[in-house]
Amino acid sequence: MKTADTSTLYFETGPNNEPTLRVRPGERFKVITQMNAGPWLRGHPEEAELRRRLRGGNPSSGCIYIEGAKPGDMLTVHVGRITPHEVGYTRFAGRTGAMPAWFGTSALGAHEKIVKIRNGFVEWTPGLKIRAAPMLGFVGLAPERETHHNGWAGRWGGNLDMQELCAGAKLHLPVEVEGALLHVGDMHAVQGDGEICGAGGIETGGTAMLRCTLGPRPKSFSWPRIENRTHIMIAANDKPAESAFRAGLEALIRWMEDAFRFERGAAFLLLGQVLEARVTQFVNPTYTYCLKVHRRYLK
Repeated sequence: MKTADTSTLYFETGPNNEPTLRVRPGERFKVITQMNAGPWLRGHPEEAELRRRLRGGNPSSGCIYIEGAKPGDMLTVHVGRITPHEVGYTRFAGRTGAMPAWFGTSALGAHEKIVKIRNGFVEWTPGLKIRAAPMLGFVGLAPERETHHNGWAGRWGGNLDMQELCAGAKLHLPVEVEGALLHVGDMHAVQGDGEICGAGGIETGGTAMLRCTLGPRPKSFSWPRIENRTHIMIAANDKPAESAFRAGLEALIRWMEDAFRFERGAAFLLLGQVLEARVTQFVNPTYTYCLKVHRRYLK
């Protein structure tokens, strides 16, 4: 099986990244992700070399070229099993968009924690385990012209930090360059809404099984679309968060119009009763709002 490993790491996503792996549509492949730099490096036998290599955040395991992908297509990333490593960490450097440094007398200061990930659980303390829910924080395609460091997310995907990017998900993204140039990284063993610490979730590395398919891009396509067995979802990014919400709401209504034969006003009124929405991360340069609707309402 073809594998995208950590021998080449990209910390920016753009059209000029040299592909490190080529796969055909429908072909299963493996991505081994690199854990972000953090407290786990202290005392590591390769600490100096790893710190040199991990020059930025959210390293992508190379750049994956999808044969036949061309601008105007829609690429669907089918996420299979995600297996995290046995070590992870979380860290708060002293300020994030969720907890600014000017928070006053309740300011937290810097904190960090290294954890073991074993038998399907994050071992938080000897008496407390958190059930692991492995996800991919970063999945994106190269924009047509721009290059963005891997803290960003946008219409091309990127650093969505969305818990729904887990096994069984299908992520739809717009192809803007030949080969699509897929970038994958930033695995979390678990993450709470808002990703309030900044470094996590529980940052870790591991293995993800993926395959990609191609199709025509719907005319109404704007923001990344995600599907699973129960829901259809939009991942919209902007700042402030309410702008992301509004963008995602429009994108979800247009998806319901085109794919599920809803009249626009009817879709809006229905969502007023059954919409599920939340900010999944509040710390990146732009915030991610997830808006979803259960499939039971789309019949």
